[in-house]
Amino acid sequence: MSNTQDYFEPTPTILIVDDTITNLNLLSGMLRDRGYEPRPLPSGKLALAAAHADPPDLILLDIKMPEMDGFEVCRRLKEDEALKGIPVIFITALSETADKIKAFSLGAVDYVTKPFQMEEVEARVRAHLKIQSLQRQLQAQNEGLERMVAERTRELAKANQRLLELSRLKNDFLGMISYEMRTPANGVLGIGELILDLCPDSEEFTRYSQHFQSSSKRLLNLIEDATMIADMEKLTRSAGETVSLNSLLAQVQTQLPEHRICFDSGPALETVFLKGDPALLIKALNTLLQLATFFAVNKTEVRIETSLQEQNVCLRLHLDALTISQEQAAEFFNLESPARCTSSAESLGLAPVVAQKIMAAFGGNLKVVKGEGQSGSLEALFQCEPVHI
Repeated sequence: MSNTQDYFEPTPTILIVDDTITNLNLLSGMLRDRGYEPRPLPSGKLALAAAHADPPDLILLDIKMPEMDGFEVCRRLKEDEALKGIPVIFITALSETADKIKAFSLGAVDYVTKPFQMEEVEARVRAHLKIQSLQRQLQAQNEGLERMVAERTRELAKANQRLLELSRLKNDFLGMISYEMRTPANGVLGIGELILDLCPDSEEFTRYSQHFQSSSKRLLNLIEDATMIADMEKLTRSAGETVSLNSLLAQVQTQLPEHRICFDSGPALETVFLKGDPALLIKALNTLLQLATFFAVNKTEVRIETSLQEQNVCLRLHLDALTISQEQAAEFFNLESPARCTSSAESLGLAPVVAQKIMAAFGGNLKVVKGEGQSGSLEALFQCEPVHI
């Protein structure tokens, strides 16, 4: 005797539909002896009503019946959303291939010909109930997984919204602090200038004066960069001018006469155009070139390799004095990065962060790539509009 209770709880119910009472009694007794709950019915109409009232786990269905044959019963079952998943096994004296094909086309899972063997019927019933059980388990698992995915998606959406809110609050705070600092900073720097004007010339005065001028410039740049970070969205929202990359680099070269730009290889930059605000792009390029000199042995020459990548142009600036680690390189352009604040480029303040945000706002990217030893590169990716080769 098969132990079907290992697989189903409660006892599997099987609807037996046959207009021959002898077959109903025979199949009912056999299935009951093997641990199933048979529900015998003599007509297709009664079977449909019973299935709607209390759906069974499986249906054994005769084909040749008066009023409504098994094919019609099966067709109606499969048209019903609540009943179409119930496995149907035809039991019939019809043995023509065309009848079998029709049975399967209507959605039956199996076909047993009369006269049937009890062992064969029980084996097919057991097999399809097992399949049905596995399908239900899989469906339950899928539904559980879908619920988990939906819940995780909601959690991620909330977390992302929270991050956006924190970023907005951080930018608002940064903007507020930078604006609030500007007035007292101007006052302090102005008084410092007046005090220096009252001091007599001397070597010590010259040293202090240079230090004051350097610190003043750095403080004002810091306030300007903090304000720009806070206002980045407003600054880039309406920017849409098309400008030659070559002309941008020419203007940067004019701003940095102490540095020489050398191109190792790549396309003619006269044919490469970027879309964005020229002043912001120049600021980003200016910072990029200055940043490269802080991580290079030669402080006056910047070597650039250019390449086209679909609708982007990549500028790769070679570095040979990059003393930061791989992990520090990965976080270099984060606003709170300790690696940037303690590196040789510390005097640039927030300028690298501003440059990275400008490039990201116009569809590009800026990153530090760490190589072997102290080698590495600054890789700047600009979105072209369009690229002409």
